[in-house]
Amino acid sequence: MRSQRPSINITDQAESIIADLCARVPEFDHIDPCRVLACLARARRGTRGGVYAKIVPMRFADGSPWKRVDGQCYAIPQIPTVQGDILYLIYLYIPRFFELPAERRLLTLVHELYHIAPAFDGTIRRVGGRAHGASREQFNARLQPVVRQYLEGQPPVTAHELLQGDLRAMAKHATLTGRVLALPKPVRIPPEGALTRT
Repeated sequence: MRSQRPSINITDQAESIIADLCARVPEFDHIDPCRVLACLARARRGTRGGVYAKIVPMRFADGSPWKRVDGQCYAIPQIPTVQGDILYLIYLYIPRFFELPAERRLLTLVHELYHIAPAFDGTIRRVGGRAHGASREQFNARLQPVVRQYLEGQPPVTAHELLQGDLRAMAKHATLTGRVLALPKPVRIPPEGALTRT
């Protein structure tokens, strides 16, 4: 009888690291990890560099669940949970994310979490009015001490593959799984519906 292949859930491992970061890193103590969802997205083939991960806020300015544009009301479809609606989605682009060395993978997760607004209201943190401030390089440089301090304290063992595993090698000995969710897009809603939402 053939033995069953082990399974590695990539998004579960990402959420394990996110929860641990929020518990141990003071810069993230405003984040409720239960309302942050990790997802997988496929990177375009034949491209070098590019985006390794992306955070998607689920609310509009000031945490509003809807906004008005040219007289029309729009809302982002919500993802309800027992702890409340999901406020942020973090997409990991594969295989590109796994082409990074371990410390850069962790920096990528830290980078996306740092984008979460201090109010934790479903919006993005602004640095000098911009998402990355003066530059992405300076933004990442600010976060390097966070990464080093976290690594000194040992990340969860269950997240070993996410930070250090080789995607092809992992696929040879295990079944890789993870959450795949279409990028949410605003949908038009009736004005009276928007005005009664909380």
